[in-house]
Amino acid sequence: MRWQWRIYEEPLQEPLTTAQGVWRSRSGIYLRLEDEQGQVGYGEIAPLPGWGSETLNADIALCQQLPGHLTPEIMATIPEALPAAQFGFATAWQSVGRLPYRVRPWPICALLGSGQAALEQWQQSWQRGQTTFKWKVGVMSPEEEQAILKALLAALPPGAKLRLDANGSWDRATANRWFAWLDRHGNGKIEYVEQPLPPDQWQALLSLAQTVTTAIALDESVVSAAEVQRWVDRGWPGFFVIKTALFGDPDSLSLLLRRGLEPQRLVFSSALEGAIARTAIFHLLETWQPCHALGFGVDRWRSAPLLTTLTAYERLWERLDQ
Repeated sequence: MRWQWRIYEEPLQEPLTTAQGVWRSRSGIYLRLEDEQGQVGYGEIAPLPGWGSETLNADIALCQQLPGHLTPEIMATIPEALPAAQFGFATAWQSVGRLPYRVRPWPICALLGSGQAALEQWQQSWQRGQTTFKWKVGVMSPEEEQAILKALLAALPPGAKLRLDANGSWDRATANRWFAWLDRHGNGKIEYVEQPLPPDQWQALLSLAQTVTTAIALDESVVSAAEVQRWVDRGWPGFFVIKTALFGDPDSLSLLLRRGLEPQRLVFSSALEGAIARTAIFHLLETWQPCHALGFGVDRWRSAPLLTTLTAYERLWERLDQ
């Protein structure tokens, strides 16, 4: 299988502020594979080192080292330390001769901007039929965020759900105060709190989940199949947020599901990947059948429409050759 690779860097349509800092652009690598019959496939490597994946430079080094003709045996040598590359090459290989995919729309969770902007943005998403929302916390002081959150919860209509994402920014004392506040003011609208503590505080995370009433989801703590299995073995009672583009070969998640991991505990989420990776993920969802609104409501920051024609893939690829 012949293959080529091209690096991309795209500015976000507006900066995204999280507890880990401000994102202004997104970088990655597009892959193009072609078999002996001239059938093509595309993949995307979109690492996010702040979320536990490798760096873009590590993926560039891999692409420089690999031979110009791929085989399954060569792809099997891509190390687990490069999960975004594993995903990109695996989905590119699987797509050869099968594009375009037929993908269906799934319910989407809308990511709201930080701060006061959320009080207006949710209405636009609600009018588009979205009923699940996500708001980043740990960006301002707890008092400022709780004042905004109280107004947001009062404004959200019946049936709306809200996810709070701390990106691991709280310490245990802050988390305790937040969960006590949510017990008083949550109004039954909080679906879960995502990654309240840093990934290295696994014992505190487990203890917290076993003592609070609001559900907790792990995100940065579970960036690979091995980490999900580790948390299952520890008795984790909550959700797992799966950033598929960073998770490695998709077969690793399929194996976990076959071994008994309950699909209702999984929430699939965007890593601000591009259209090639997003379309591959939505194709995989036909097998995985998600049970919760997808965390892909990020078009305000990076628009990545699903690719429904082979020409759409070719245009993306050719744009990087200009």
